[in-house]
Amino acid sequence: MERTNRKIILSGIKLDAKQFTLDGVNGFNNDYLFFDPIDLFHTVDWTSYKSNSVVFNQIYQRLFKAFVMEKKTLICYWPSTDFPDSYWFEFMNYSKKASITMEATYFKKVENDTDELPSELQLIWKELVLELVESISDDIVLNEGLEEIAQLKSVNSSITIFSQRKENKLGFFYMSSLHEVFEFEPQYEFERGTKHSDIIVFENFESLISALDFQLDLTNFNVEFLNNTLEKVYFKSLLRNNLTINLIQDWVETYSLN
Repeated sequence: MERTNRKIILSGIKLDAKQFTLDGVNGFNNDYLFFDPIDLFHTVDWTSYKSNSVVFNQIYQRLFKAFVMEKKTLICYWPSTDFPDSYWFEFMNYSKKASITMEATYFKKVENDTDELPSELQLIWKELVLELVESISDDIVLNEGLEEIAQLKSVNSSITIFSQRKENKLGFFYMSSLHEVFEFEPQYEFERGTKHSDIIVFENFESLISALDFQLDLTNFNVEFLNNTLEKVYFKSLLRNNLTINLIQDWVETYSLN
C-alpha cells in the first residue's frame, strides 16, 4: 500500500477549537483533530491510563480513527517547559518511523506559563502522548506494509493470503475463516488483535502454498487473486505437487494474465 501523508502539529498553549486557527482555517474544520488534556479530561480521566488499560484503549481508538482512518491532521498540546527535551526526541523518532510530518508551533506566543499543566501532570501527559504515537506509528507501518494477495473459498471455509513488508523484508501469511482475526479493533491492529500462535509468516510465497497444500485439498477451493503477479507462481507450485488436470482447466478459465 502507498503511504499516506500525515501530519502532527504540537502547540505549547492550551488548544481551544473556538479560537485556535491555523493558516486562516478555523479550528472547527473537519481536517483537524484537536488533542488537548483539559478537553480530553471532560470525557475520560486520562491521568489513570497506566493503571487502567480500558482508558488507554478508549483514547487510542478515538485517536486512531481520526488520525489514521480519517487522515486528519493532529494538533496536539505539548508542554513548552524545557522544550525540547528527551520526550520530544522520542516523539520525533516514532513519527519518523511512520513517515509522519512533525511541526512545532506557538511555543513562544505566551510569555507566562499560566496555560501550562501542573508539572506532575505534564509528565503523565507526555508519556501518554508518546505511547499513543508509538502505537499509531507501529500500526501505520504494519498496515502500509500489508497487501492482500488472494482469496481461496470452498463450501465450508475461506482463506485469505497476505504479503507483509517489514524493515524491507517481504513475508507471506494466510488466515482462514477459523481465525477470529477480523474481530480486532481498531481495524489495523493485527499484532495486538490476532493473538494466534498458529499464524506463521513464510519467507516466500511458494513455501506458504506448499504448507497450505499439505494441510488442505486445494482443488476444492476457488481462488481469486488481487495481486496477479503471484498467480502464475500459485498454479506452478500446485503443479509440482502433481494435482489433477481439473486444476489446470480451472487455471485456464480464471488466470487473468492469459
